Amino acid sequence: MKDWILKYDGSANSILKHALLWLIFYLLFSFLTSSVEDILLLVSIHTLNVVMFMIAYYCLRYLQIPRLYKKGHKWLFLISLMVSMLFCYSFYWGIRISLIEPHVELIRSKPFTYFGEFLVRTLRFYSPAMLLIVWEFQHDRIQHQRHIRLLEKEKLSTELKFLKAQINPHFLFNTLNNLYSFVVTESPKASDMLTRLTGILEYVFDRSEGGDVSLQAEVDTIENYLALEEIRYGERLEVKYQAKGNLDLPISPLILLSIIENAFKHGASGDINNPKIDIDISAHSDVINCTVWNTKTSYKGEINDAYKSGIGLSNIRRQLDLIYPKKHQLNIDETPDTFTLSLSINTAA
Repeated sequence: MKDWILKYDGSANSILKHALLWLIFYLLFSFLTSSVEDILLLVSIHTLNVVMFMIAYYCLRYLQIPRLYKKGHKWLFLISLMVSMLFCYSFYWGIRISLIEPHVELIRSKPFTYFGEFLVRTLRFYSPAMLLIVWEFQHDRIQHQRHIRLLEKEKLSTELKFLKAQINPHFLFNTLNNLYSFVVTESPKASDMLTRLTGILEYVFDRSEGGDVSLQAEVDTIENYLALEEIRYGERLEVKYQAKGNLDLPISPLILLSIIENAFKHGASGDINNPKIDIDISAHSDVINCTVWNTKTSYKGEINDAYKSGIGLSNIRRQLDLIYPKKHQLNIDETPDTFTLSLSINTAA
């Protein structure tokens, strides 16, 4: 429901809607207070009451609240409220005594006999106004909260796309260099490399823009990535890898790939010895587990420092916080020679 009747902008449509509102109040008030048999008196009194409802509402909603209360003039607001209540009460009885009661068989009213009658009558005038204003303010508050949530969602979505778009450029450069050398030497590996690289890029730039993918799709991309890295490092790299269980479970793309890329970045890059990486992915029930263990390079040179200044774990943590808040566990065990990352994701809705 969006400003369906309370929003007034002077248009014919809003005038019609407000007229419908007051007609509803008239019928409701007539139904609740129809105890007088004189039809003329009944219609006259009910019409006068609805007129007082309207005066109280428009005065409060469009004059006193925006021009006094919201601008911090609290005392002026209270004084104006008392003045308008006295005016409404006097106007009501002035019309009733001078125009209505002389034409009907009714005991003449004595309006100013005691304060309680004034208080009850004016509270009746202002009750519909207060209900409408509270309703409208509550509606505006809900709309504002929805707008804030939408902005936050759009901000998080933009941030997440930015994080996902960041693939290690060194991996691409090295892979393209290897591919170039294989093409020049007419190696049969060139075709396989091109197919795997195309699959990775398509996954990163196309499928990652949507929602969840199957774990199988993420695993296929990881296998393409591992195959290219094994070509790059050759026999000096030892990789153990397995993926088992229910690979049809949904997962946000690039989460696991980022973890494995991080292991290569900090475990194999710059290591002139024999780096080792163990990767274990399993899925059971609604839980996906991923454990990656890698040896750490002892080389502290400029190249390795440049790698470590990248996105790395902070990127992974941020993605997990955005996508799986309170639904994941990330544990890290680090020694001087090894690094182990264990991730558990609950994919249940």
